[in-house]
Amino acid sequence: MKKWIICLLTCVMLCSLVACGNKLETETHGNQQEQQTEQEQQTEKETENENGNETEIVQNKKLVDPRGKTLKSTATGISKPQLVNTKYETEDVVVADFVPTKMGYAVDPTGKTDSTAGIQKALYDCYNAGGGTVYLPAGNYAISSTIHVPPYVSLRGDWQDPDKGTEYGTIISVWMEGEDYEGAGAFEISGCSGIVGLTIYYPMQTLDCIIPYPYAIFVEEGDVISKMLITVKNITIINGYRGIGTSKTTNHESIHVDNVKGTFLKCGFLLTNASDAGTVSRIIVNNKYWKEAAADCMNAVDPDMIDAYTKKYVTGMQIGDLEWQTINNIAVDGCAIGIQTISGVRIYFCGTFYDLNITNCEQGLLFDGLDYRWGCCVANSYIEGGLINNTEGRVKLCDVEIVGGIKELKKNYVIVDEKSDLSQYKINYDKPYVKPASNLWIAELPNDLETDASAALQTVINKAEKKGGVVYVPGGIYCFRSPIRVPAGVELRGATSVPTREVLRATSDGKAGQGTIFYCYYGDDNSYNKDDQAFITLAGKNSGLNGIRIIYPENSSLTGEYMSTYAVRGTASGVYVVNSMIMASAYGVDFKDCDNHYVSGVTTCCYYNGYRLGGKNGRLLNCLHNPSV
Repeated sequence: MKKWIICLLTCVMLCSLVACGNKLETETHGNQQEQQTEQEQQTEKETENENGNETEIVQNKKLVDPRGKTLKSTATGISKPQLVNTKYETEDVVVADFVPTKMGYAVDPTGKTDSTAGIQKALYDCYNAGGGTVYLPAGNYAISSTIHVPPYVSLRGDWQDPDKGTEYGTIISVWMEGEDYEGAGAFEISGCSGIVGLTIYYPMQTLDCIIPYPYAIFVEEGDVISKMLITVKNITIINGYRGIGTSKTTNHESIHVDNVKGTFLKCGFLLTNASDAGTVSRIIVNNKYWKEAAADCMNAVDPDMIDAYTKKYVTGMQIGDLEWQTINNIAVDGCAIGIQTISGVRIYFCGTFYDLNITNCEQGLLFDGLDYRWGCCVANSYIEGGLINNTEGRVKLCDVEIVGGIKELKKNYVIVDEKSDLSQYKINYDKPYVKPASNLWIAELPNDLETDASAALQTVINKAEKKGGVVYVPGGIYCFRSPIRVPAGVELRGATSVPTREVLRATSDGKAGQGTIFYCYYGDDNSYNKDDQAFITLAGKNSGLNGIRIIYPENSSLTGEYMSTYAVRGTASGVYVVNSMIMASAYGVDFKDCDNHYVSGVTTCCYYNGYRLGGKNGRLLNCLHNPSV
């Protein structure tokens, strides 16, 4: 009897493997697919009627394997900063240092050839040129192995929100062989770098034969110094096995994950082992993104099959040893586990949850790891599938509705605040600063560390005053001995479009100093004080500073030299500082009388005061003040 059962199981397994192999062969032999007749290409179609508009969703389209085919490169590796006119709306004016499709790189927006090497070369060329942005216009880019995004470089695409349309913009089609491990898959990201505005799709992935993959985006392992400030923003993952991950064994610091949406087959997010404050915001885990996949290079999934699978096998978000993480505006639907905290290497999770919406999950919120010294707070949330606390850390619930009950390892270790009513506190997570006009002036300044660049920069800024727009200072280190004035509607922009800080050991080659760095020698002795003219004055409505690191090289706690003016001061409404750093200044940002000011992604180490803020309707978010800066 046992032999008969074993034989039967063996036959079933062999049949499954053959079916899986045939499926993969069908999907990866593109030349054979192109020869098939239209009659043989049977498709399943679903029509959804939304607001009177019909959308046709096609399953089982024949996709052509691009591996083994590449374009010839004629790229020179020379940076060419330029204004990018995106197809889809953006919060900022996009300035790219490299546009590979226009600069001779082996990068193919049709998806017919492999773009891996071309994209990688553009990223490294951008790093070697001083940092900046590599931009991929809307299109389908095939990759076949992991792409590394180096420090002070951002890979950016033209992103269409999948809740607003299914053209998607910049699509990355991942033609990689499956491998089941928790590491880097499509992209490996360094500290002080970013991946922004991409839609990621796995052409070989099906529910008939599930292929395990590493994380689509993974924070590189190694020295923690090289992994400070990581940005992942405006990302869609159509059918990821694993979504966005960090190492369980190697520490990183201050990861910012914002506006990420997707369907997953194993785990949407693994966020562990992070020191200092990071943020996770505007996350949606939902099967609709694969169900509604409608691009020519995508196959939609059977709705009933995907719903049954994820409800049994998928965890929306796993969270380990994060320090002081704020996790806001998270929606997880249709998973086995919505959000789970797990044990960590250094500590256990300590952070806050706000605006959670966990629906249709077998288990809503599961605490298997929580630091007993601090516990955590969950506020203004709705959770289906219940809450279980298996730890000795306390969980406080403030204005939280739990459907499915509460279970706890120790009595009274889930504290319910019955009086909380947070309905009046509505956070607008989408509210950015007012971006300038789409005009670009490039400031070519002396960067020999001795020549004063103040007058040359002010001349370029004055030219921009009439029309407004962006004054762009490419990556490099510049010397300033006089103050700078930025008028209304003008943004002073550096090479990094995501938050960065000073990282002395940025890479194994010892190369540091990428990005745009201003060495300030103005106002840095004891004859100046906080009320004197600031180094940079944002002197008009909606003027701003973006992507610049300001350093006072003559100030030091070792010598007792601390004094300076404010590094940045605003004198009008709508002024902003984003993606910047202020180091060794006595005073940082002064927006004391500025309505609608905006400060985001700024790291500081100021001896007396980091921020002086005032006025109405201002916002301060995603910032870190720490001597480690």
